[in-house]
Amino acid sequence: MTPAEPEMSSERTQAMRELLTARIQNEPAIQRRRLRQRFAIWGSVGLLTVGVAATGAAVLLGSGPVTDKTIVHCLSSTTRGANGAYPGSSATIADGGGAGRVHDAIALCAEMWEQGVLGSTVDPTAPSQRPGSVPPLQVCVMRDGTAAVVPSEKPSACQSLGMASLEE
Repeated sequence: MTPAEPEMSSERTQAMRELLTARIQNEPAIQRRRLRQRFAIWGSVGLLTVGVAATGAAVLLGSGPVTDKTIVHCLSSTTRGANGAYPGSSATIADGGGAGRVHDAIALCAEMWEQGVLGSTVDPTAPSQRPGSVPPLQVCVMRDGTAAVVPSEKPSACQSLGMASLEE
């Protein structure tokens, strides 16, 4: 006959369970798996946030009409200055009534490029500028509804400057 096994108390059973649970939770393989899970979850949340922000920007900066045709901004670069301003010059064509109207923004800015008013070799103190070459130009719409002509052939130039593309 085998001797009867002693009964374990509930406190001892609970203490053994806690010790075993603590041992399993501190296992290096379990810790690595938890770290990978956290990384995957937070990485997914980050990608989702970036996706939502990009979609929102595309909706807000989609395309729009030029609503203010009294002035055009001829930009000399596709990047903003250190102070957040757009580099370049603004122009309008005054008619006999006094108010200016811009009917062809690209033609006006192309003429400014040809005259050497825009570009990297501009000397603001010189009485006249050397003639310049005209880069590829495209029209964007600023937040105030005015046209901005940007020297770029990339379709995403308007969005990279925080402007809408011109509605065709």
